[in-house]
Amino acid sequence: MNQPFHESLRVLTALKEETKYDVPQGVSKSGICGKGGCREEERSTMKKRMSSVLAAALSLSVCAAAWAGGQESGEDSSAAGLYTDEAQAETQREADTEAETETEFDPVAWCDAFLDRPKGELVTVSEGDVSISKRTYPCFLYLVENESELPLYFIDNGMEVPYIEVNDLCDVLTMVYHQLLNDTGYGLQLDADGPVVGISRESGYTMLIDYDEGTVFFDDYDAFIHRSTDTCLLESVSTFAVDEGGNELLLKRNEKGSYDRYGKAVEICLADYDIPLYRVQEKGLYLFPLQTMGDFLLSQSCSIDVAFNERAVVLGSSKAIRNSMGLSTLGMMYGSGPGGPMSEELAGFSYNELCLVMDKLYGLKDLHGITDFDDLFTEIGYKEKLQSTDSDVKDGALSDILTFYLDDIHSGMDINSFRTYEPASQEGNGLSRMQIIADYSRFKKARDDSKHKVIPYEEVGNTAYVTFDSFNLPRTAEAYYQMESEPEADDFDLENPNIDTVALIMYAHRQITRKDSPVENVVLDLSLNDGGAIDAAVAVAAWFLGEAKVSMQSTLTGARSTGVYQADINLDGEYDEKDTVSDKNLYCLISPNSFSCGNLVPAILKNAHSVTLIGQTSGGGSCEVNGLTTAYGSFFSISSPNNLSYVKNGSYYEIDGGVEPDYRIAKPASFYDREALNDYINGLF
Repeated sequence: MNQPFHESLRVLTALKEETKYDVPQGVSKSGICGKGGCREEERSTMKKRMSSVLAAALSLSVCAAAWAGGQESGEDSSAAGLYTDEAQAETQREADTEAETETEFDPVAWCDAFLDRPKGELVTVSEGDVSISKRTYPCFLYLVENESELPLYFIDNGMEVPYIEVNDLCDVLTMVYHQLLNDTGYGLQLDADGPVVGISRESGYTMLIDYDEGTVFFDDYDAFIHRSTDTCLLESVSTFAVDEGGNELLLKRNEKGSYDRYGKAVEICLADYDIPLYRVQEKGLYLFPLQTMGDFLLSQSCSIDVAFNERAVVLGSSKAIRNSMGLSTLGMMYGSGPGGPMSEELAGFSYNELCLVMDKLYGLKDLHGITDFDDLFTEIGYKEKLQSTDSDVKDGALSDILTFYLDDIHSGMDINSFRTYEPASQEGNGLSRMQIIADYSRFKKARDDSKHKVIPYEEVGNTAYVTFDSFNLPRTAEAYYQMESEPEADDFDLENPNIDTVALIMYAHRQITRKDSPVENVVLDLSLNDGGAIDAAVAVAAWFLGEAKVSMQSTLTGARSTGVYQADINLDGEYDEKDTVSDKNLYCLISPNSFSCGNLVPAILKNAHSVTLIGQTSGGGSCEVNGLTTAYGSFFSISSPNNLSYVKNGSYYEIDGGVEPDYRIAKPASFYDREALNDYINGLF
């Protein structure tokens, strides 16, 4: 055991391998995945339990810092501590509800009991040129309560590179879509014919696995993986809900103006990356790499990563392992995997899978001038490190590549492998990250030092200023209609990074549209906004414009989609002119810190030709964030192939270079001198 995680855990429980396992009270063996389903009390706390922390072992969280990416010690994360991804809002909501979790659940006892479990029986499935072995492992969907059993297969006595049988693959996908995404319309049909296995969606779109050629073919990759509940092909907005009468709540997608253009067929040749497929036809056994399943069939559409620590399979994101409150119970279990060097088999497989994933799924590949990631890794001198059997070396190398060589702010390490003691990172921040940190410091200092205290909502003369630093949606759509009272000014504080953006907009709207309101101008201050939940961003844009047009294109398939959305800001159930401030003089304050969704909203506003942008060029960040794992157990993020865009003359243009202001402000201090800014705005007429 070569890592502090194990040393701390040893204090809590003996590491026994062959004792009988008894289920701790209150924990279901089956969970939502099993045959018995969840008990009602488990259903009610399913999401809350995701962020259960090891409260009785504070030293574990501290010692686990090196394992979990070094973030506890203040080291740089994928976003230099400043930026969040579009999926973070949902996981953050779940993490911040931890205080409500029932006190009777004891994560220490659960982990102790888990480590006491005997391993599943190892069975040889086939003997011949290739020996195939089978062992059943626990499988957890986001939470330790959501447990099932998953048979895994291993080749030639190696126990570190798992394969999944295609029937089980279909069951896992169906379970995730049904139980986690509540997409009960999702369905799969499997048909095996000799060397070719076909898996068809209920919509008719198909995935073909050719075991002789070593290929995976999708007639339409986007259509195959997307949810049946999505309202468009490349759906980025997920907060769609209806009341008992079928009326849409909070956000509504309009068919008029919305557009889908389906992409080209995609063939992924695993053989080109030395990733083998195995089948035993006489036994009807078709095996597929578990890691490849996660990378291409779950991470893109479900934000689900697949990780295997030689004790269990985890289906979840990095936020299921650790979140804003620390290490979760699932994370504690995940970190209990064995340390030490990995096998040559796993080291080679993980490198090949990484090359495959980056070649196919990295959305900024063309903009970075990359044609082949194996070539890139060779050219920058990192191929040998990425092929190492030492996870300290591998994680350090991957961190360097993401944060220094790629240097786009959506990409970076999230959590190091459970095998890693101290990642051997050498490079630190790239030029883009260093510039972003410097820009953020300048603008944050200017706002803090301003003689005029900046607050989330204020009126200066005839101008209303609305300011928030990230897009957050901490409630379900239904919950906004069930609020006991309307939002008030005291509910919002810029020192709170998790301001409820939609509630703030509702409050601002009520003030701006009140009787005898003096407000003629509305300024949306995104000068320190680093992104967040795209649903909240769409609601804000719809509030400003009446309709928000969100466009996206896939760098993998060429597919294109535009969705037109309205927001029910006054919560009256109607989507009309009473939900917007589009009749006012509209402005948006942007800076190099306006990143991701903080870049998307200005792009939407500028393309509408009815909002004046003031400040400096926004920070870019056009791709959705794609969470992934390595085959040896680390979590990382990249810019996905789904690229947010704007449409002009029928063509789609990416927005990664940022949005130019209509009027430039040179000094950061001038952004926050509201009285002077108000005079400047009124002088533009």
